[in-house]
Amino acid sequence: MKYICPLCKTPLTEKHFHDVIKIQEKKEKVQRGDLEKFKKQATAAKEALAAGKRREKEIKLKAKQDAESARKQATEAEQRKSSIRNKRLMARIGKLEQEKKMLQTHTSPQEIGLADEKVLVSRLEKEFPDDEIQKKGQEGDVLHFVKFNGENSGCIVYECKRTDRIATAHIEQIASDKKTRQANYGILVTTGTRKGFSGLDQELGVFIVAQAGVLTLARICRESLVTMAKQRLDAAEKEAAAKRLMDYVTSPACKTPLEEVISQTEHALKNLVKEMHQHIAGWKERREIYQTIHYDVTHIQKNVSRVMSGKEPLKLEKPPFEFLALPAPRI
Repeated sequence: MKYICPLCKTPLTEKHFHDVIKIQEKKEKVQRGDLEKFKKQATAAKEALAAGKRREKEIKLKAKQDAESARKQATEAEQRKSSIRNKRLMARIGKLEQEKKMLQTHTSPQEIGLADEKVLVSRLEKEFPDDEIQKKGQEGDVLHFVKFNGENSGCIVYECKRTDRIATAHIEQIASDKKTRQANYGILVTTGTRKGFSGLDQELGVFIVAQAGVLTLARICRESLVTMAKQRLDAAEKEAAAKRLMDYVTSPACKTPLEEVISQTEHALKNLVKEMHQHIAGWKERREIYQTIHYDVTHIQKNVSRVMSGKEPLKLEKPPFEFLALPAPRI
């Protein structure tokens, strides 16, 4: 049997042929191993490339999300700042509108009077020196703790509102404050009005009163709490007694004279302020007359000195009037 070399096609002996075959098989085995290794490396490289692309995509997505989040946060921050600026601007506009209205109606801040928390606290402390008056917050409630024999007899809570109209929200607020503060009476002191309101009313278990009548109403409520303390009424009995008082005070029998007092007080206050303005105008005119006289005399004296020195006299000009500073009237 002839043996041909599978590589070079030359005749070989049997032994030599088998040696060549074994060598060839080893080479093929090595080649298959290398090929498998290369395939695995190629697969790993492809997977690494795919992972890299996924990572790159994730990084881009995260960067986009971070940028979007940053933009959103910046937008929200700007919106918050804008909201704060708008609120401040609206508050300023409201204040300017109020000042404009006061100028148009010739109303001074003192005429706002008892619808201002600070003024109300001051008057309550003056009217009821034995009681404890507290003001909660910048524009919060005014708490009036009535004292009898040195002990608390009850509480009156006041809410001041300087508005043109009596808003339902304001009534609901004082009613809520009355409940929260566990007060016996709640009083909304207002400069506003509404249909059928003549200075005194009740709604949702609280009084609504024009500022001119708040001290009279406070005195009535206080006396009732002292009477309850003398009678040693419990909480339920106090609540019932307070309800009876509210019904009576807002009934025609009591409401009519109280509203007349409020109306007369407001009328007297307007006359007083009008008289004050007239006095101030007269004082200002007299002050300008005195300043003009002083200026003219001084000017003449200076020109006499200049003429005596051979100089030209100065031209008489309009005197600069000094502002007439007066203390603010306290109502």
